Amino acid sequence: MSTALIPVDQVERMALAAQSGPSLFRTSTDAAGLCREIVLHSAKTIQGRKFVQVEGWQAIAIAHGCAASSGEVKRTEEGGFLAVGRVINMTTGVVVAEAEGYVGPDEPVWFGGKDGRGRTLPKRPDYAIRAMAQTRAISRACRSAFAHVVVMMNAGLSTTPAEEVPDGGFHDDDPVPAPPPRRTAPTPVAEEVAPPPPPPAVDVEALVRDIDNAVTLEFLELLRPQMRQVPKGSDRDRVVAAVQRRAEEIRAESAPAPEVEGGAL
Repeated sequence: MSTALIPVDQVERMALAAQSGPSLFRTSTDAAGLCREIVLHSAKTIQGRKFVQVEGWQAIAIAHGCAASSGEVKRTEEGGFLAVGRVINMTTGVVVAEAEGYVGPDEPVWFGGKDGRGRTLPKRPDYAIRAMAQTRAISRACRSAFAHVVVMMNAGLSTTPAEEVPDGGFHDDDPVPAPPPRRTAPTPVAEEVAPPPPPPAVDVEALVRDIDNAVTLEFLELLRPQMRQVPKGSDRDRVVAAVQRRAEEIRAESAPAPEVEGGAL
């Protein structure tokens, strides 16, 4: 069994690694309460949305016992500036998070040129551009480690670092125009249907004559549609009486003659 002593800094790192998930979550909850005011006070409003600036991100890191910083800045082949930001635990020296910050020549606010509003802007000094690259790197590193803390604050804050948002906001944030109203076929208007014409008036006199001239019961049946069109009243009673009379006459005429006893007369 080895009796070598373990260095103090290694013991501290082991103790930090042994922290449980719930313990770390409580730390973030406490940090959200401690930093809420400074984060809100330093937040930048762009197009109605609030974005956390580097001061807010650094406050969140400090509340977790960490420090955020950026080292060397490099010039890229495209002419931009690139920096690397780190979040370091102040007790153990462990790098908690790391991210890049970049300012490119396609940004007229920093390198000059016409912006989205048609304004011609001058180029800013290189030291200012380099400093912005470092600022973006610090904010991005903190964001990768502590974005959940901003959500815990429940203050309507975006987790995108403010330094990465153009002055005019992202194009994605522009209001989407409402689609044109759909053209729908006009509802057809139902044509007014004229009521059916009233049935022609029945010539009662002609109908009675046809009834009187009927020679069979079948012919009387053919006259019934015309009989039904006769309005109720004296004319209807007259037609009914004529039908009954003529029907009796037809039955009588079609009945066989009685035989006379003793032979024919």
